[in-house]
Amino acid sequence: MPQNCDFKANERYEFEMQYGSIGWSVGATLGYAQAVKNKRVISCIGDGSFQVTAQDVSTMILCGQTSIIFLINNGGYTIEVEIHDGPYNVIRNWNYTAFVDAIHNGEGNCWTAKVSCEEELVEAIKTAMGPMKDCLCFIEVIVHKDDTSKEWLEWGSRVSAANSRPPNPQ
Repeated sequence: MPQNCDFKANERYEFEMQYGSIGWSVGATLGYAQAVKNKRVISCIGDGSFQVTAQDVSTMILCGQTSIIFLINNGGYTIEVEIHDGPYNVIRNWNYTAFVDAIHNGEGNCWTAKVSCEEELVEAIKTAMGPMKDCLCFIEVIVHKDDTSKEWLEWGSRVSAANSRPPNPQ
C-alpha cells in the first residue's frame, strides 16, 4: 500500500487461506460489512474471484454499505498458474468499473475508479477516504498478469509439489 495512505495498522483482517474457496471474498465483504456497520470494510479481491460472485455488489449498494473494494485486475488466476498451469487459469477480462457502474445504475451510493499506477492509486485512496467516505468505493487496480513477489511464486511451487504427491495411506 502506498505510504501516503491513512489506514489504521491495528484493524482486524480476514483472508481466504490458500485459495481454497475462490469467490469467498465478495460475499465475505458483504456479510462482514453488514455485521460491523460502525466500521469500514476494506477488501482486496482478485478479478477471477470477483467474477464468481460479482452480483453481491448490488446488495452492498442496496444496503448502503461503505466498503472500499480494491479489485486486482491481473487478467487471470496468477497464483493458480504457479500451482497448476492450464487454460482454465485464463479468464475473460471484464471492464470491472463499468460493470459496477451498471449495477449501481445511479441508484444508491457508489463511486468507481480505474487506476494503473501508484500516483493514481494514491489519489483514488484519498478520494475514497475523503469525499467518498460515505459510499461504496470500487477501485479497479490494473496490474501485469505476472506481477507478484518471489515469495508468492515460491509458495505456489510448494503447494504444487504438495498437491502432486501421492495420497498418504492411512
